[in-house]
Amino acid sequence: MEARQWFWIGIAALLAVGIIPYLILKYVCHKPLASIWNYLFCIYFFWFWLFAIYETPGIRRRRLINAGVKEGQAIVDLGCGIGRFVFLASRIVGPEGKVYALDIHPLHIAIVAARKALGGYKNISIMYADCHDTGLPDKVIDLVFINDAFHEFADKDTLKEVARILKTDGILAIDEHEMKEAKFLSIVESASIFTLIEKEKRLYKFRLPREG
Repeated sequence: MEARQWFWIGIAALLAVGIIPYLILKYVCHKPLASIWNYLFCIYFFWFWLFAIYETPGIRRRRLINAGVKEGQAIVDLGCGIGRFVFLASRIVGPEGKVYALDIHPLHIAIVAARKALGGYKNISIMYADCHDTGLPDKVIDLVFINDAFHEFADKDTLKEVARILKTDGILAIDEHEMKEAKFLSIVESASIFTLIEKEKRLYKFRLPREG
C-alpha cells in the first residue's frame, strides 16, 4: 500500500477515534457537550501541547544519544508508535545509517508512513510486524531502542528476537516508565539472554554476553 493511502487511512481512523465517542456521549448518553470541533480540539491538540512542553525534540534527541544511537548505525525503534523518536533517530544515524520503525498498530504505521512521505526521509524502513517476528535477518542491527513500550510485549520471545537481529556487540536500550523496575528487570534476567551494562534514571542498556 502506498504512503498516500496509509495517510488517508490514518486520518480517517484518527477522526473515527474522536467522533464515535462524541456521538455516543451526545446522542446515546445525552451528555451536554460543546460542538464537535471544540470536542476534537480538546482531545487532540491538548495532548499535542503537553507533548510539546514535556517532551521537546531536544529532550528526545538526548535520550537517543544516551541510548547509544550514533551516525552510520542500523537501529530498530521497536514499538515506534507515531514516530516520536523515528525521525530524530533518522537524522542522527545519517544517510549511511538505517532506522527500522516497527509497530503492530496499523494506525501508528499509517501516521509514520505519512510523516515519512511528507518529510522525504530515505533512510527509514517502516515495518508492520510483530516484535516476536520482525522479519529482519540475523545479526544486522547495531541497536534496538524501546521507548516506554516494553510493558506491552515484555516476554522472553521478544528478547530472543532482539538477540537474533542484534550484532554480537549490539545494544538493547530500553526506556521504561510504566513497569516497576523490579518486575522489568526480573523479566529480562529470567530470560538469561542479556546483561545489564548501564543504567541512567529509567534508561537501561543491555548487551549480549561476550563470546569466548
